[in-house]
Amino acid sequence: MPVPTPIEQAYLDSVEQTRVRRLQWWNDARFGMFIHWGLYSQLGRNEWVMNLERIPVKEYEKLADTWHPKPRCMREWAALAKKAGMKYMVLTTKHHEGFCLWDTQMTDYNAVRRGPRRDLVQEYVDAAREAGLKVGFYYSLMDWHHPDGIICAKDEAARRRFAAYTQGCVRELMSNYGKIDILWYDVSWPLTSPQAWDSFTLNAMARELQPHILINDRAQIPEDFGTPEEHIKPASGDRAWEACMTFNGSWGWQQTPPEDWLSSRKVIDMLRTCTANGGNLLLNIGPYPDGTVPREATERLTAVGKWLKTYGGVVYGKIDRVASLVSAMGNWTGKDKTYYYWCSRWPGRELAIGALSGKLASARLYPDGKKLTFSQTGDRLVVKGLPEKCPDKTNGVGVIALKFKTPPHQMFNMGPVAPDIVPVDLSGKWFSPSVDSWKVSGLQPKTGDVTKAGCVKLSAKLDWKTVRAGQPEGFISVHDLYGEKDGLVYLGNVFAAPRAGVWTFYLGHDGGARVFVDGKTVLAVPGRLNPATPGRSKVDLKLSKGKHEIVIAFDTADGLGWGIFACFGIPKSQRGKDKPAFPEAV
Repeated sequence: MPVPTPIEQAYLDSVEQTRVRRLQWWNDARFGMFIHWGLYSQLGRNEWVMNLERIPVKEYEKLADTWHPKPRCMREWAALAKKAGMKYMVLTTKHHEGFCLWDTQMTDYNAVRRGPRRDLVQEYVDAAREAGLKVGFYYSLMDWHHPDGIICAKDEAARRRFAAYTQGCVRELMSNYGKIDILWYDVSWPLTSPQAWDSFTLNAMARELQPHILINDRAQIPEDFGTPEEHIKPASGDRAWEACMTFNGSWGWQQTPPEDWLSSRKVIDMLRTCTANGGNLLLNIGPYPDGTVPREATERLTAVGKWLKTYGGVVYGKIDRVASLVSAMGNWTGKDKTYYYWCSRWPGRELAIGALSGKLASARLYPDGKKLTFSQTGDRLVVKGLPEKCPDKTNGVGVIALKFKTPPHQMFNMGPVAPDIVPVDLSGKWFSPSVDSWKVSGLQPKTGDVTKAGCVKLSAKLDWKTVRAGQPEGFISVHDLYGEKDGLVYLGNVFAAPRAGVWTFYLGHDGGARVFVDGKTVLAVPGRLNPATPGRSKVDLKLSKGKHEIVIAFDTADGLGWGIFACFGIPKSQRGKDKPAFPEAV
């Protein structure tokens, strides 16, 4: 985003002042229903069918007169959402195809003047409110139908007309239906700045009409929450975020074999990941053209709702963000300083967790409170007295509540897993997200200890390729690229520091490494990293405002040096009340 003007910054500051209060219900809700429904539903070939098949506008427009949804279908959605344990809904009031589902005065291409002859948005709002659910409106900024929707990028008069059209539509949505809880923008193409979209004016208008509204980040302004799509990627620090996910690989209705739909167990697992990392899950249903919910979605969401009826106490409300656990049998979330182990592979009468520090005070089955015995020997915890079979008969996911006297941490002494690579807790607002993308060189011959490796720049011809982190989160596995070969690999990135200052650069690695910043050595560690000395994997960097090149020489160590993890932190001596800002990869 370009540097905001004083007026734009004043808007951002005013939004931030009320954000915590406005987000409270949303943070507690955890689980919502996304509904993609429009003319494309009649074709059943993906919501992008108009674009993917290059259907001419005049031909596609005919679908507006053949769409006749059944009465009261939205009440089926709301009833299912409530049964599933969802707390809010978000409907596509206008998708990329440009057809408006409400009684808009901005265009005749809408549900009241064409086939449905009804205000579908009003029916949706009524249904959600009757079910006690919060109401969200999705609105696509991109529009394939509007005559200015594409040319606005190159024609200033068209841009002004299209911006006015967009503001008129959003004004109606914010004015005509009572209190609206969420405004969910999508795809800000083809304009490339919030100034081109008039996003500050647009959102200020929405907030004036709906002071409690939550707005997502897709109008090119960060606003209230982030929206990772089709993957679960936690936001940095304490920023709110919501993973939006399809149920079967398509947002709009599309014929899909049953095995391609997410199982109820998978949905529960996604809920756990979101909960553990302080995020929400917005799961899409994609109704049939008449509004009926596909049977697969109904069956699976009903099973999820049954699970939440028993175990929802570990999902809803204020939770603690917790680091991921390495275990073959499940993972955990945290709440009120209690760790809840979601056991998705029931172990029988005993559960063992290895490499775990932190003294356990008590263990019990959740929610019935049956106390369990346990033993801790060294770094091995064994919980005993479990029932032979999982108490959850519907989904096979039981929960064990674990209270610790001291906070638990997990650290292995072998293998490329996060607690080994970074044997310290790097979660919370004082730490950036992991750097999940690096330029990685081709494998170079090693002529000596890595601490003597020469400095190279990204401009050097070393067969660079861009590599994204896999699992565990943020870990770049060099051996996935080059196998067990012994050698030297360079990893590089350009970071933009938002201001002059000092940041701690955390470099987790299990082979030797040498770090260069702008051509100067700042850290050199020979051989395999000793997990008992995590201080050797961090260095304070004093950076001026602007771009800096960081290059890491990494020793693959004859099959021992697997890869690296990196992130930035704020030194303890500089932690204040201000929201932290970190160098970001460019």
